[in-house]
Amino acid sequence: MALMNLNLVIQCIELHHFLHCQHTLGHHPYTNVDEADPDIVTAAKEVPDLRRIKDTQTWLPRYFHQHLYMPFLYGLLAAKTRIQEFFILFFYKNNGPVRVTRPSTVHWFLFFGGKIFYYTYRILIPLLAGMPVWQLLFLVFVCDVFTSYYLALIFQVSHVNSNVEWPLPDENKVINADWWELQIQTTQDYSTDSWFVTFMTGALNHQTAHHVFPFVAQCYLPVVTPIVKKTCEDFGIKYNYCGTLWDALSSHVWHLKRLGRVDKQEHSSNDVSVLKQKTY
Repeated sequence: MALMNLNLVIQCIELHHFLHCQHTLGHHPYTNVDEADPDIVTAAKEVPDLRRIKDTQTWLPRYFHQHLYMPFLYGLLAAKTRIQEFFILFFYKNNGPVRVTRPSTVHWFLFFGGKIFYYTYRILIPLLAGMPVWQLLFLVFVCDVFTSYYLALIFQVSHVNSNVEWPLPDENKVINADWWELQIQTTQDYSTDSWFVTFMTGALNHQTAHHVFPFVAQCYLPVVTPIVKKTCEDFGIKYNYCGTLWDALSSHVWHLKRLGRVDKQEHSSNDVSVLKQKTY
C-alpha cells in the first residue's frame, strides 16, 4: 500500500500540467459532456474504441462482452497513461477536446524530474541492490496493476454509469442547464457514511460535493455532503447515490453490459437497474 501511494504521488507530481489541462480545464467544467469532457473521450469512429460507454458511440458486436474483458484491461491504466502522456505532450498537443499548452520550465522540471526519480527508485536501486530482474519486473507489474485499479475504479463508478446524466449540447454547442445542477446530475456518490471507504478513496466517494465545490479541501467533503443532499431534496434535484462500494462498482459494470448489448443506440424498456440507488 505504501508503494502504491508513493507511486500515485510521483505520478501526480510529474503529470501536474497534464492533469491540470485534463481535469481542471476539461472534466470539471464539462462533466460527462460528449466531445468536451476529456475523461470520457473515446476513439474516432473510424478506429472504434475498446469499450462503449456512451449512447453516441456506434455499437459493434465485440462490445457484447465488454463487461467481462474491460475490468481486466483497467489494470493497464498506469502503463497506458505513461505512454499517452508522452504522445500528448510531444506530438498531439491536445487531450481530446482540450488543448494542452506548452509546459513551463517548472512543469518540465517536474515532468522529467519525476521520471528520473521514478525509474531510479523503482528500477535502478533494486537492480543495484541485487534483486533478480524477474522479481523486479513482477513487483513493478503488481504495483502498477494495484495503482491502475485504484484510479480506474474510483473515477469510473462516479461518472461512467447509467444512473447519471450524459448531457448533449444543441446545434450551437450549448447545454441549456444550470451548471451546478449539471454537476449533481452527472455525478454519483457512494458509501458516504463509511469512514473506511472515505479514507481509502481520499473522500472521492463524496464526488458530488467535490464537483459542486471543487476548491474545498477533500478532508471537508464529508461535512459538505449532507448539505448537498438536503439542498437537492429541497429543490427536487436528483441526487445519485449507491449505498455501498460494491453497488457503485456494480453500477459501472452494469452500464458496460447494457451498452455492450444495445444496438442502434436503444435499450429495452425492460432493462431496469437492480442496484440500490437512492434519489432525493
